[in-house]
Amino acid sequence: MRELAPQFHIPWSIPTEAEDIPIVPTTSGTMMELRCVIAVIRHGDRTPKQKMKMEVKHPRFFELFEKYDGYKTGKLKLKKPEQLQEVLDIARQLVVDLGTHSDCEIEERKSKLEQLKSVLEMYGHFSGINRKVQLTYLPHGHPKAASEDEARRESSPSLLLVLKWGGELTPAGRVQAEELGRAFRCMYPGGQGDYAGFPGCGLLRLHSTYRHDLKIYASDEGRVQMTAAAFAKGLLALEGELTPILVQMVKSANMNGLLDSDSDSLSSCQHRVKARLHEIMQKDADFLSDNCRVESMGYIQHSNQ
Repeated sequence: MRELAPQFHIPWSIPTEAEDIPIVPTTSGTMMELRCVIAVIRHGDRTPKQKMKMEVKHPRFFELFEKYDGYKTGKLKLKKPEQLQEVLDIARQLVVDLGTHSDCEIEERKSKLEQLKSVLEMYGHFSGINRKVQLTYLPHGHPKAASEDEARRESSPSLLLVLKWGGELTPAGRVQAEELGRAFRCMYPGGQGDYAGFPGCGLLRLHSTYRHDLKIYASDEGRVQMTAAAFAKGLLALEGELTPILVQMVKSANMNGLLDSDSDSLSSCQHRVKARLHEIMQKDADFLSDNCRVESMGYIQHSNQ
């Protein structure tokens, strides 16, 4: 601050002590200088999220799984337009191959393939942010019931295909994000809460000086990315569509790592808790106060392990 302020003609009062924080005059009086603003923002209003699961064993799905190195982790997420197009091509071909059958199992499989096909054909194109397909390797097939453990061990490998769509940012969600961006413009001494009614004030003052280091990150979810783009549009008073703003201003930088955990121990604990909750909810008995204490102790014991 001592070296750079004079070079950029930024007025500041000389500190009385070397360790004092430099202060500068602002439009609302002399006060400490704001150095940084960090905000963590949730996505805006969205449409309902939808999901469809099906077990697949066709060689073409396994070829796709291997093509994108799914065997390394046993899981694969397909979101890119060319990847989704490959899944759509497989679904189209399998629907034709199945033809018309009276077998109930084949009919169920065909109906799910048709749903997969219809969802991937929505909008007439792939943008890479409004649909995704997840594939998980099942070495012994999809478990049917606890009583079929032995049969499952002898069954052939399969893939669990999970199709997710929906959850898109609504027009109201875009307005919310843009309004929040405009509100952030005045979150600084001098802004007076007037959505940048005073030129050069608010957060724009930071943005226009040598302290400017604006970074906008978002996860790979479409609704989150579009929210970030709409926020940037409001914050910087940009014009035009959100897609170019998204490409230029928003970064991913593996943000999913902050949200998702690959810890095997954590996953194992979650599965135990879910199984126990399912068992409790299926019981035909009244839930008593003693059950709360017992279940809490059981959870603490699992956590300690």
